Amino acid sequence: MNFKEALEKDLSSVFFNANEFAEEHELDGKTLGLVVEDTSLEELKGYGKDQLSAAQEVFTHFKTIFVRSSDFYVPKVGRILDLDGNEYYVEESSEDMGIIKIILSANDS
Repeated sequence: MNFKEALEKDLSSVFFNANEFAEEHELDGKTLGLVVEDTSLEELKGYGKDQLSAAQEVFTHFKTIFVRSSDFYVPKVGRILDLDGNEYYVEESSEDMGIIKIILSANDS
C-alpha cells in the first residue's frame, strides 16, 4: 500500500467516518458526510476581542466545513452554498490531500 492509498483509507475509516468525526449534512442538495465547525472571526483572522467589539463583522457567523474532494468540488470565493437549508457565502476554499476546506459566512439576524 502506497501513501496515497493509506491516506484515502484513513479519510474513509477515521476522518469522514460517521462514528468518529463526520456527520451527515446537506450541501447544495447532496447529502454528504461532512465535518462542520462553528468558527469565530477571532480564530479566522487572529483578531483580539477588543478589535472585534469595534468591528461590524461581529454579527457575521462563520462555519468551516471539510468534505472529501471525491464527493464535492472546490467552490469559488463569493459563491453562495446551501448548508442544511441555510445560505452561506464562500469566504475561502482550498483542497489538500483529498480534503476540501471551505470557510462559509452568513449574517446573523
